[in-house]
Amino acid sequence: MNVRAYAFYPAEPRGTLHVLTSLGDVKPHLGRDYVRLWIDIERPDEPETLELSRLFPRFHPLAVEDLLHAEIRPKVEPYDDHIFVVFRGLNFNPDSHILDTIGLKIFLGGTFIVSSHREPLRSVRSVAARVEQEPELLGRGPDRVCHALIDQIVDNYFPLLDAMDDAMEEIEASLFKEFRKEALEKIFSLKKDVTALRRVAAPQREILNVLSNRPYDAVQPATQLYFRDVYDHILRVTDSLESYRDLLAAALDSYISQVSNRMNEVMKTLSIVATIILPLSLVTGVFGMNFEVMPGLKNPMGFWELMAAMAAIAGGLFLFFKWRKWV
Repeated sequence: MNVRAYAFYPAEPRGTLHVLTSLGDVKPHLGRDYVRLWIDIERPDEPETLELSRLFPRFHPLAVEDLLHAEIRPKVEPYDDHIFVVFRGLNFNPDSHILDTIGLKIFLGGTFIVSSHREPLRSVRSVAARVEQEPELLGRGPDRVCHALIDQIVDNYFPLLDAMDDAMEEIEASLFKEFRKEALEKIFSLKKDVTALRRVAAPQREILNVLSNRPYDAVQPATQLYFRDVYDHILRVTDSLESYRDLLAAALDSYISQVSNRMNEVMKTLSIVATIILPLSLVTGVFGMNFEVMPGLKNPMGFWELMAAMAAIAGGLFLFFKWRKWV
């Protein structure tokens, strides 16, 4: 477990920021309406959640219990003096798949924000560094820190969308410029990633819609304008994912169509070869019958005449197919 906390005192012109490293350090700063608190807990354990419940007795036990669970769907739950938000960020940690998303759980009140996550989150590190450099961000209100966290999470989706766009171009090139069998594997792999990201982004779009429009005591009306901007960003993400899903469906249809066309070409070639061989087999079958008397049997040039006739038949059939543009 790892605790990082900030207490902002607005007494001075630029305010004073206290950097704290444990939940015990937070207690002296509680109960003061003019103090703005941000507590971030990484890899929370049960004793830590119990201590958090003692510090914030108004937190619902079920919401506190959610801090210990990795797989929680994105949601917004309103309570008397705070809201509980679950958002999911991309996993940029080494040896992890980027779409193994990490849940960011947030308790947001008028004077405090408590965030928790099971693995390090790039968005949390980025916003924490920003608060240390610009304490006024926390001084403007905990909801502005919440906005900064969610905004950073959504912005981190765009490099992944760019990578998906590049993968789409590779798939199109492998289908239309030079057909490659591995295109099918790429299609299904990208389709899996698009579906996984869409499953994460779609409910978060609704969360941002709620935070942008529904009145909460913990969210200032001015901050809702910032949430609307993030809502526009998540709309771009979901619209792009819908577009990729349609393009992948079209690419899969195109792949199947090309495989079918190639199979038809092979079958046509085999049919032409079989059609040419059929009359030759008839001729050789007739002259291969076991008779003592047969026209040309005693002719010393009979074999070559037969070969010439068979070549003429084969050539005539080939020219006929060529004339009909079947070959």
